[in-house]
Amino acid sequence: MKTLKYLGLTLMLGACTSPQPKDYYEIVGEVKNVEDSTIINLFRRDGDVGRTIATDTIIGGKFYFKIKPDSLMKDELSLGCHRSKQFPSMSATLWASAGDYVKVTGENTLIHIWEVKGGAPENATWQAYLNDSRELWEEYQRNSVLQKELSTQARSLPKEERDALKLKYDSLESINDKLMIQIGANEIQRMKKTEVDVIWMDKLRGLALSVKYTKDYPYKEETIALYNSLTEEQKQDRLAQEAYVMLFPPQHVEVGKEMADTDLFDLQGNKHRLADLKGKYILIDFWSSGCGPCIMAIPEMGELAPTYKDKLNIVSISTDNKNVWERASKEHPMTWNNWNDMKGQAGIYAQYDQGGIPNYTLISPEGIVLEQWTGYGKGSLKAKIGEYLNK
Repeated sequence: MKTLKYLGLTLMLGACTSPQPKDYYEIVGEVKNVEDSTIINLFRRDGDVGRTIATDTIIGGKFYFKIKPDSLMKDELSLGCHRSKQFPSMSATLWASAGDYVKVTGENTLIHIWEVKGGAPENATWQAYLNDSRELWEEYQRNSVLQKELSTQARSLPKEERDALKLKYDSLESINDKLMIQIGANEIQRMKKTEVDVIWMDKLRGLALSVKYTKDYPYKEETIALYNSLTEEQKQDRLAQEAYVMLFPPQHVEVGKEMADTDLFDLQGNKHRLADLKGKYILIDFWSSGCGPCIMAIPEMGELAPTYKDKLNIVSISTDNKNVWERASKEHPMTWNNWNDMKGQAGIYAQYDQGGIPNYTLISPEGIVLEQWTGYGKGSLKAKIGEYLNK
């Protein structure tokens, strides 16, 4: 009996002293040829939006992050040193969840090809894609750094010298376009022989973007074949749906023609349609929380809404997923219609897409498209709306 008591006590002590599961993950960085005091940011990605969750300073080539995840879900993350002139405007991608120890190493400031080991299996998969095109990515990033330098220099130069620098900039851009075509070819070869996962889907969407925006893209048919290889269930994935509308664009709205419409939802889940707002002018604003000019435009729309309340309905349509949209709407409240079709860039946005956001469309009280434009500058919305409503 005494032996059993001692055994029971030993088991209890063992249970009390056994290590508890960690509710955080660690990211340890060791990089070479990077200036001391370089600021490095850690971003958490949610859909197409990245949010800064931590910042560290690189000292002696080392940095460290200890992060508690928002949930039990795996975090998709990126590391960036965008404030440094020595770094390209790119990032290192990685995944981590509670309990993971992730090691990041690099030989220089070409951050996109820093090596990531440990943690989620996605890290090894992502590295395999990078290794297929490592030399191409190196050249691409070096060109990107040179482009940053040229842009900085051009700001203080007279027009003739700016024009000369622009030629150099455009030449580098042309080289990088060709590099991306080669990188895409390598990605296609790997995708043909690997299983579909989140990275595969991300690469498919990237290839579809190239099909849409690169003139005479040489791998259009191969990209379509990859999409067609998906099961019906896989085609319901958000990234696959966005790839689809890039590969097979829907009919685009045209000035002078009827507006496109769909089911749209407010923050309370109530369903709406643009047709419900006929009788007044309609200003459609496609926005995302990750778009700086979109956020800058919010105060001006806040002034337009009450000024023209008898003549104008404003509809801001978010391209973010539900979580990001809800969080952004709390940070930037809107007193007008703030809706979402929950389909990202694969929904109604694809019919109004003009190659970027903020993206505006003005519609007549009868539902006819009057004008479309992109970009925002202070006072630009007031001027544009005034042209029509102050007649």
